[in-house]
Amino acid sequence: MVAHFERAWLLFRQGRLEQAEKEIAQGFAQDPGSPLGHAVLAWCLAARQQYEEATREAQEAVGQGPDVPFAHATLARVWFLRRHLDKAETSAAEAIALDPLQPDHVVLQGQIRFARQQWQAAKEAADRALALDPEHVDALNLRAEALRKLGQATSAEDQLIAALAVDPDDAGTHASLGWVYLEQGDRAKAMQHFREALRLDAELESARAGAVETLKAFNPVYRGFLKYIFWMQRLGTQGQWAVILGAWFGYMIVRRVAEANPTAAKWLWPLIAGYLVFVLVTWLAQPLANLALRLHPFGRLALSRDERIGSNWVGGCLLVAIVAAVGYGLRPESIAQDVAIVFGLMLLPLGATFQAAVPWPRKPMIIYTAVVALAGLCSIVVGALPRLALETLPLPLVLLVALAHLLSLLFPWGAVLSLFAGNILMSIRWKQ
Repeated sequence: MVAHFERAWLLFRQGRLEQAEKEIAQGFAQDPGSPLGHAVLAWCLAARQQYEEATREAQEAVGQGPDVPFAHATLARVWFLRRHLDKAETSAAEAIALDPLQPDHVVLQGQIRFARQQWQAAKEAADRALALDPEHVDALNLRAEALRKLGQATSAEDQLIAALAVDPDDAGTHASLGWVYLEQGDRAKAMQHFREALRLDAELESARAGAVETLKAFNPVYRGFLKYIFWMQRLGTQGQWAVILGAWFGYMIVRRVAEANPTAAKWLWPLIAGYLVFVLVTWLAQPLANLALRLHPFGRLALSRDERIGSNWVGGCLLVAIVAAVGYGLRPESIAQDVAIVFGLMLLPLGATFQAAVPWPRKPMIIYTAVVALAGLCSIVVGALPRLALETLPLPLVLLVALAHLLSLLFPWGAVLSLFAGNILMSIRWKQ
């Protein structure tokens, strides 16, 4: 019966989930309470993103085998995938306590700490795992990623080259090395390793995303934006918020000084304009670069469905804003000015919506953007009202007009605050 579960684990490691589950079913026919069987089944279910079922199976494995380290490690992995990091770390610590000489458990603990943006703690966990097994590829990769986040890209490169010497066909190592070279500005080497990673594992998301970012980095403007993103990632969540809020309050102070002091205003307004341009670039660089990448033969294929949708929305909105602006220049008496302003400002919530790479913040951000879009539509309607005879409208329509006017006043604030809403949603650790 144990042989069935061991074969199932081997089949799972090979990505053959259906065959692994058949082996598990045969093993359960002889031993339905096997902690190993429930643990391997939990891994299979997690691979299918059936996280609640995977959690129940992992908990059953722990219940059936409270002294089995693999059961606790499995539960830790499932909690980790669901982003319940406190529970994941507790289970990982239990697995280490039961088997302190197993490097896999220590690496898992380090990966959890990496997800918490505890770069130094992740590196220390990787060091402990490597002390147990100097050629542990996952530990080498974890240490390299931690070093990269700590700003030690050269050391990370050396670590990943050492990992490739151990296993030259590890797709994750090639992808990690690609990100190191991309951060260093060596786009040719970065693309080489991303392509190799995709050859080894066509479904590896980090390699696909890295290849897309490398193609976009050939644009000098986007290259500067990418350097900013790498720098912000190293700061962690608290550091990122310090930069965002510090820049915002600095902008508000400088603007008030410029408004109150005409002499200094001529020097301050360019600074203010530069900040606003920087904010726009920060939120629109990715979808606009994705839109440009649609013209690239490889980039068009590398973009994900979500990236294509985001570039369509942002590109379409930008096109309407430009056409409306031209229309206003030709006919100033039309509502084209209102249309240009509304669609121009709508780029902010759209950029914030598709900036959120994690799927969990997407739904509330879509709702927020839809509400802002409704307010923008009301703003366009209110702009056309002087051309309408309000006294001829029935009372219900007059009330609707009043509501539309209120929403139109809120629209600019909603568009601007979408930047903060997007940052807040992305900074939350969303759980599955």
